[in-house]
Amino acid sequence: MAQELKIDKFKDAPDNIKELLLRYKKMRKGDNKLNTIELHRLKEYSKKKWEELSEIKFKKPEMSSYEIKKIKDEGWFGIRSMFGCSWAMFYFLLGGRGVGKSYAVLKFFIEQFLQYGRVFYWLRLTPTSVSKLLANNASELIDPDIRRIYNLDITTNGHNVYLVTKRGKKDNKTGKEKIVSKVLMCKVMDLSTFYNSKGTGLYDKDLLDDPIQYYNICLDEMNREKNEKKTFDIVYAFANQLENMIRKEKDRVRIVCIGNTIAEASDILRSMNFIPQEFGTFKLKSKRAIIEYSPLNEQAKKRLSGSAGDILSGSSSTFTNQIRLDYSLVSKRERKFKSQYIIKFDKTEDTWFTVWNDGLVARYNNDITQKEYINMRRYINGFYDKDIADEIMSKYDYQQFRYENISTQIMFESQLQMIKAK
Repeated sequence: MAQELKIDKFKDAPDNIKELLLRYKKMRKGDNKLNTIELHRLKEYSKKKWEELSEIKFKKPEMSSYEIKKIKDEGWFGIRSMFGCSWAMFYFLLGGRGVGKSYAVLKFFIEQFLQYGRVFYWLRLTPTSVSKLLANNASELIDPDIRRIYNLDITTNGHNVYLVTKRGKKDNKTGKEKIVSKVLMCKVMDLSTFYNSKGTGLYDKDLLDDPIQYYNICLDEMNREKNEKKTFDIVYAFANQLENMIRKEKDRVRIVCIGNTIAEASDILRSMNFIPQEFGTFKLKSKRAIIEYSPLNEQAKKRLSGSAGDILSGSSSTFTNQIRLDYSLVSKRERKFKSQYIIKFDKTEDTWFTVWNDGLVARYNNDITQKEYINMRRYINGFYDKDIADEIMSKYDYQQFRYENISTQIMFESQLQMIKAK
């Protein structure tokens, strides 16, 4: 066993460290359910973390009721109430551009790191956007305001963002102070090249052995822009990147997805089989997900009114977050009495659709009675006919399909658009 730690030695430590040290004292008297190995790991981890973070001058800012009210009155995005739902794993933040969604989440994650040493992951769709965030010591990732509030000294190396805890003398060549010690704070990664992260030791199987640790993950800008090509499946890439990071972990995992609209770009939302049709907070307990779909309040509209983006594209949904979905082809009450064929976009069943009743498209649901299928691309383990696949696209273009719900319509359109992009 490691030498017993004395509370007096850590009198200036953060409250969470003091709490752990007090637990050690009780544990050594037998008032615990941890075995010797777990106790040893917990003790050594806490000691190491405190030594690494001891030079960070940080005090958690306590927000007054006035400050909280001010944030709401000025139309900025708030997230604290969402994270109070501990049963959830996925948190979707949907709101107009410029209301502070990314700022609020990043600020929360940085506070989590400074208080508890929780390293977080920040994800984007493409390597290009990741490179922009990491340039100039992550100047585009961490807002200058956040740097000032917490007096952060940031440096980067590859995809890692570090907090500099100590600097030494100036280098004669560069004129900059040398970095003596630094602590990993964040990993910035993209989805489209998730395969590069396989087998790289990204997952730490012992992380959650420490009771104060948590997986904090954010997918920022989860929506494709209108003019962006659909060259990869966002849901498939996101699922695989999460597999690289957290494997099969289910507890103490917080995954935040930030987007501006809920239209065709909501590839991840459609995987929840739920797309909000009005503003509000929606709790999907079976999916362990919370969706916060917020309109711009009057204060936010006033603040954004007259800006360059408002003048040039004020009616765009990315600024207003108001989506007008076309329900003319949705046929919710139509009964499915005869399946005609199955449309396959890929090998996995989540990309299959069953066509019923001479044109009613529904999600594939183990419809084993229907053996006729149409492959929309090559190499899907079966017969492929380009003319037949083109006929399916023509039927879509001429609106000859109906859909069982709006989610199915958006998913079906998304798969077709991916094929057209290639």
